[in-house]
Amino acid sequence: MSSWIPALFRLEPGGAVALSRSVLRALAGIAMVALAVFTQPTSAQSNARKMMTSLNHGSGGADPFHVPPATRMIPMVAAFTQAYPTIGANADGSDLWPCYGRSPVANVDCPMTGNPPVPLPRGAMVHGRPAYSWALKNDDILGFGIGNGVGCDAFINGTTGPTGAQYRPCGQITTFFEDDTNDANDDLLQRIVVTQGLNVIYDSGIVNFGPAGPAVKYPVDVELSYDANFGFWPGAKSGHNNGNCSPNIGYPLTAPVFPGVPYQVAAGSSCDRPQPGKARFHTETVLATPTYTQVEGTKCTSHNVASPCFTVTWERKYQIEQDWDIFFW
Repeated sequence: MSSWIPALFRLEPGGAVALSRSVLRALAGIAMVALAVFTQPTSAQSNARKMMTSLNHGSGGADPFHVPPATRMIPMVAAFTQAYPTIGANADGSDLWPCYGRSPVANVDCPMTGNPPVPLPRGAMVHGRPAYSWALKNDDILGFGIGNGVGCDAFINGTTGPTGAQYRPCGQITTFFEDDTNDANDDLLQRIVVTQGLNVIYDSGIVNFGPAGPAVKYPVDVELSYDANFGFWPGAKSGHNNGNCSPNIGYPLTAPVFPGVPYQVAAGSSCDRPQPGKARFHTETVLATPTYTQVEGTKCTSHNVASPCFTVTWERKYQIEQDWDIFFW
């Protein structure tokens, strides 16, 4: 067991400090127990979502011939997918997708499919389509009528801030993996970095989704997703942690324990505007053991957290990486 990616960045009380962009790589982000527990964006501004779906219906342990899979994380699908046309369209303020079928009681956000309609079953989902080509400008032929008509360049697509109606995503970053670790106690961490050459256009920082908890039945399918555009918006400060290079969100901590909602540790990257051409996504997803350190004074108050507060380092137990490209027009 080793410290988590010390060659790529180090953790300090103010966040994760990025190293040279020439060696920068990514880390970034669903909890479902038996049926589903969906993590919505928090008031602390994180728009990370987590869903875990158990593949174990309780019969595997009773089968003497059942051989469980090796303890590991298995990467499945990763893509940048179409955003919904209306943000927060459901009655409870959640988005149209991802939406997961349920049985025998239907999911009220996506209850039926087919002609004639039948309940959307457990094991099915509603999701935006993945794509390679994306428009930077609003209402471009590549986006208009396909997704929500919003371009991917935050500087010109109407985005004015990081949260709610201020933020206009052109798509969703989504990663899927199967968790066969039986590790319900360690923190689930992810970081996503999107680059064009040496330029960073998106950096989630370290997103901590917390432990799965004792009620989870392994193995589980996991999806981590984020609404996203790229670069920075008008008025966003230049320098470290600007625009889509996330600042600390909900960090440092007020107590030496996972707070119950996702938090993000800034990576110190500086975001540039996206340009026409290829962009590279790199994600690292990790299960890791946290260690908390109490700090005081400006190490807390400079981040609007009361003193004393707590910082976190992690020891890595399991890790996967998922990479892919998209193209901006």
